[in-house]
Amino acid sequence: MRILIVGPIVSPIIRRLKYHLIESGYDVIVASHNADNIDGVIDLGKLKSFFGYFNFFKINKIVKQYQPDVVHAHVLNHYGLMCIAQSKPLVVALWGSDVMLAANRGGVLKRLFYKTINMLVLMRADRLHTSALHVAKEASNQFQKSADKVDVFYWGFPLKKPDMLNIRKVEDLMEAEFGLVGNRYIVFPRGLGEVYNPCMVAKIICKILQAGISNRIVVLKGFANNIDVKRFSEMIDMSKIIFINRLLDENELYYLYKNSSIHISIPISDSLGGGVIEPALLGSYPVLSNLPSYRAYLKNNSGYLLEDYTDRSLDKFLVDICENNHCKADRAVPPKQYDLQCIMKRINDTYHAAIAKKIK
Repeated sequence: MRILIVGPIVSPIIRRLKYHLIESGYDVIVASHNADNIDGVIDLGKLKSFFGYFNFFKINKIVKQYQPDVVHAHVLNHYGLMCIAQSKPLVVALWGSDVMLAANRGGVLKRLFYKTINMLVLMRADRLHTSALHVAKEASNQFQKSADKVDVFYWGFPLKKPDMLNIRKVEDLMEAEFGLVGNRYIVFPRGLGEVYNPCMVAKIICKILQAGISNRIVVLKGFANNIDVKRFSEMIDMSKIIFINRLLDENELYYLYKNSSIHISIPISDSLGGGVIEPALLGSYPVLSNLPSYRAYLKNNSGYLLEDYTDRSLDKFLVDICENNHCKADRAVPPKQYDLQCIMKRINDTYHAAIAKKIK
């Protein structure tokens, strides 16, 4: 089966999806904006504004040339929008914020604009998938018939353990570049973009620092820009944390997560991201914001729910986690539904469902 992935190649989940599909025997093509000089990726050109996603002809040309069996688009109102005019079966991955935030925040005209785009893509898609039931429900609120064609399953990919030689190289590199030595780190893995709630991240870090815990806190920049970083640096004492100011590769992420005791993921919207599951699969204890997808996850898996960010809640968190080591008592690894074989089967089933619908 030939799959055309249309999505941001800078995203680790897109790169891993490509890799694991190829490993599973698929013929894979990837198209992305801002992909000049990236081997094996068709460059859609520099994305200068949102309206670049209206360049339907670019996708149509690729589809006509390569004749994929399925087009797999990512982010409903971005690459999903680019793919609505091509003729092949269309699978769209719902990323959470595109469904939950874009169409429900801001002024009337902005909300109407995104609701219209979301509805058009939801109508066109032959199959949808997301990691959270509440995202699927919101999609069906925006277009009722979405409920009949959405698959809900976690579709991130576990980090592969590096060989011993690479582990040693990574260990030396992380120590030299960031001062990472040993383990028991408290990691904020999601980055400093607005959707990942940097103001509350800063508040939690200040609480942890007040408790006398410093130089064990690791914050990832993620895809945040320099303005986001500057704002964040004005809220905390950056000298008391370890700030990872670039994207980490898979070996580096594996090393970091394997040596963390707690990871804290508190976005304002999320389906169920790799920033929760990837560290948990390596034994790190998740501390999560009060989102429907996270509450559902914690019904069957170990972790800690921050119901809100009041001083009372954060003080309780410090006692439960940082002082009493609550996380040591229950660090069970998430179940089989998060392993690679299960995830790849669900993706394969979604592709075949899209093809079957198109045939009808």
